[in-house]
Amino acid sequence: MAITDNPEELFDIVDGDDTVIGQATRRECHADPALIHRAVFVLVFNDWGEILWQERSHSKDVNPGQWVTSVSGHVDAGESYEEAAVRETREELGIDLPGEFLGTFLYRYPTETEYSSVFKVFSSGPFTRKRDEIASVAFMTVADILRREREGRLRLSPPARSVIDFLSLC
Repeated sequence: MAITDNPEELFDIVDGDDTVIGQATRRECHADPALIHRAVFVLVFNDWGEILWQERSHSKDVNPGQWVTSVSGHVDAGESYEEAAVRETREELGIDLPGEFLGTFLYRYPTETEYSSVFKVFSSGPFTRKRDEIASVAFMTVADILRREREGRLRLSPPARSVIDFLSLC
């Protein structure tokens, strides 16, 4: 299956204080953990307090086929976290909602490092998922998704695990 992510997409590079110090391509950022770049995670809550989770398409370059938050994506060069959260939510789920900012954490992968901002929105749908990025979606509580992972019914991505850990600190 062909990878659908653009390796030449341009991201801002930030320092340890999350201040922009330069730019690099997606390919460069995903190959060098010293190039700290920005990402967003959006949690879509329904009327029953469940979170919409997505199974990433197998054509994704990072964590294909694994489960992550409702929406996830990189912040483009020159874009704010808030702008990226709204853009990614519109692109991936077809809804246009401002999010409530929950906070930011630094996440270190073996091959890349991201400052990740987390937002929450409320919607029970309907959603129009971006099929080349998202294989499926399901509303579940955090306890439900962790149980399904323990049972071997799904594979939770490392970033999703980090967001869950971040939520426990909120």
